[in-house]
Amino acid sequence: MTFNTRTLWLAVLSALLLLACAAAFAAAPAKAATVNLALGKSVTVSSTENAQYGGANAVDGSTATRWSSAASDQQYIIVDLGASRSISSVVLKWEAAYAKGFQIQTSGDNTTWTTVYSNYNGTGGTNTITFNANARYVKMYAFQRATAYGYSLYEFEIYGEDGAGSGGGNLALGKPVSVSTTEDATKAASYAVDGSTATRWSSSYADQQYITVDLGSQQAVAKVVLRWELAYAKQFQVQTSTDNITWTTVYSNYNGTGGVNSITFSPVTARYVKVYLIQRATTYGFSLYELEAYASASGGTGGVAAVKQRVLDYLYGISGNHTIVGIENKNAGTPTSDSNTIASITGRTPSLWGGDFGFGSQAVNNRWNMINEAKNQFNKGALVTLMYHPCAPTRDEYCSWDDIGAGNAAKLTSTQFTQLTTPGTSLYNAWIGRLDTLATYLQDLENNNVVVLFRPFHEMNQCVFWWACHKGANGTAKLYQITHDYLANTKGLENLIWVWNVQDFSNLSTEIDAYNPGAAYFDIASLDVYNTGYTQNNYNTMLRVSAGKPIAIGECQFMPSASLLASQNKWIYAMLWPDFIEENRSTLPGIYSASNVLTLDEMPGWN
Repeated sequence: MTFNTRTLWLAVLSALLLLACAAAFAAAPAKAATVNLALGKSVTVSSTENAQYGGANAVDGSTATRWSSAASDQQYIIVDLGASRSISSVVLKWEAAYAKGFQIQTSGDNTTWTTVYSNYNGTGGTNTITFNANARYVKMYAFQRATAYGYSLYEFEIYGEDGAGSGGGNLALGKPVSVSTTEDATKAASYAVDGSTATRWSSSYADQQYITVDLGSQQAVAKVVLRWELAYAKQFQVQTSTDNITWTTVYSNYNGTGGVNSITFSPVTARYVKVYLIQRATTYGFSLYELEAYASASGGTGGVAAVKQRVLDYLYGISGNHTIVGIENKNAGTPTSDSNTIASITGRTPSLWGGDFGFGSQAVNNRWNMINEAKNQFNKGALVTLMYHPCAPTRDEYCSWDDIGAGNAAKLTSTQFTQLTTPGTSLYNAWIGRLDTLATYLQDLENNNVVVLFRPFHEMNQCVFWWACHKGANGTAKLYQITHDYLANTKGLENLIWVWNVQDFSNLSTEIDAYNPGAAYFDIASLDVYNTGYTQNNYNTMLRVSAGKPIAIGECQFMPSASLLASQNKWIYAMLWPDFIEENRSTLPGIYSASNVLTLDEMPGWN
């Protein structure tokens, strides 16, 4: 084979262009996520109607609370974003007392203001205002009321980049790495900073190893994330250095448990970050999927944490006006069969897909099948909810339904339940082992940026189940708290929206507090509707215990009508239990076509 000169030069030019494109792609910064920057930030206002309607209510993410000013014109509310951010839009959610005349202004110093939007004929409702600005402070200046009352906002939302593309990104990504040893060439040091949990670095089978990342220049470091393979470190330290000679220990752990360790510390100036590995937890070496470093304690949240925030923001946004609808899919072997049946009845695709980690060989052996469908559904834009019908920790996971919640349920004695919630006991360790198994699947979802609504103990007041009907601080609520803390903190899972769940018994309003794990432990309060139904008392009870967080119908025998959802408009989703499809067949088409009900084609998408 021969080449002429022209052919040779064309080949060289093509290769150079490919290299240039590859370099440009590699150098491109990570795209920052768009999130509500105002959520939970500091607020100042010109006045308040009274203490019940303070300015913080306008940035708490809840339309169950609001800020109201004094009953006079020329008022303002200012949000301090904490640092200058790139802003793309503002959303004002007005109560009935709205502004006829108002402006949006931005500032870098809270002194000099720039007006980016003016409206002299406001009509209230929800105003979405788009513009581009870089600012730390955002003000809504209201100069003419539409009513005799003051100005009142349910929410003042400010959307822009979360910073993950500049300063919030992983400083270690793709940087040079040095290690003490490597197990073999397939587990090279560079794999710990390649951004993939499909690869890993592993050391030789000995204690006292290290991995060091060169960040390329001195910069602020305030957070390190370690994503361990099963061969984790029982004892290790995180150290920093400016010269790769003198080291400062910023974190020590002498009782490591593996999983994902998200380690924050006071910001330090460093060029080098080392993980010094003292003692192995297994007979193998030390093995890390990823070693990440961030400039701030909030760094690294541009991934699944930002997606989770988008889902939560959306759920808060639809509360009061729309409801997502769907169905549980009981058969993990065919995880869309029930959703497909609903679609064939209604002509619309459900916007919520439910799955179950389950029990027995059929469910346990098909868990990956279910997880893969959860990814598929989430990527389509559906809301994904996963529950867990666990076998008692006195049995293995291949128990039957009768062992869980029927007449022969394997219930624990009071002594056994106390042991279950006491660290170090055999029953506690058995439960933690179950959670380790679940974490494998949930971590895979997180690695694929899939956020799930997780309902680990459904119907906590339903006494047929072995886990339920234990009241008080040391009862079922404590088991829920243990489960939450282990998966969220020890395992470091960031993709879970926690759903607390009870059933609609006649004593709901008087006994629900005995099962409440506390506001810090759930994102959504949900009710299963089988007994007393969609009564106003049940609805009001859920609003009370949710403390401003969203409420939902976890599962039900009969779907609520569109008219009921209009009157009880805070239910953000309703999930039909598939055993009752036929009982609902005649009403489902009307529900799925209602204007206040969302089907999959009306969902915004999450990525």
